[in-house]
Amino acid sequence: MKNATLIEPMGKTHNLEKLLGKQGGLVFVGRRDPCSDIQAAIVLGEKDDGEPDVAVSVMDGVSRRQAVITYDPNEDEFYIEDCSTYGTTRINEEHLGKGEKRRLENGVNLYFGKFGYGPCTFAKKSREN
Repeated sequence: MKNATLIEPMGKTHNLEKLLGKQGGLVFVGRRDPCSDIQAAIVLGEKDDGEPDVAVSVMDGVSRRQAVITYDPNEDEFYIEDCSTYGTTRINEEHLGKGEKRRLENGVNLYFGKFGYGPCTFAKKSREN
């Protein structure tokens, strides 16, 4: 698997490789909903009170999904798919269409509504040495 990181505006780094391994290859971006049928997802976005959640945290479920980040072990690639109602997910300044899926590359900045992460790393481990 690639060594993938998301970097918050304040400089905190989150290792997607570790998070994806714990949660079955899915990172949802959105807000928690205890009534959701999606369980044990990693949520980037907002806490229950609506304040920015600068830490990646494991929640019981998510709703109002903005996007989902997946890892394809056959291709050794990360992908992002917009799940928002109005297509608010952006790679750099380019909006993804609702339901659009795109491969993630090194150095991109990801935006989910007003929240930004980046520059992000999606490098293969073999490239690090």
